[in-house]
Amino acid sequence: MNAAQVVSDASVAQLIGSGAAISCLALAFFAGWRERRRARRDDPDAVGWVDWTAVQMLALIGVAVGLLLIAKGQ
Repeated sequence: MNAAQVVSDASVAQLIGSGAAISCLALAFFAGWRERRRARRDDPDAVGWVDWTAVQMLALIGVAVGLLLIAKGQ
């Protein structure tokens, strides 16, 4: 079974779900890295305007939704 056959056998929902899950997972890793940098900053008064913890949690919820779309696959 080659890659073209796997893609042709997958439904549109599975392909969208896998793309969303991969994108959200990358965003969650990026947000985790930025939150770690924020927590270890030298100047405690130099706060940012992005709540990276919330971004990471929303991205992980997006990963879960994407995985559910892959599992359901209709």
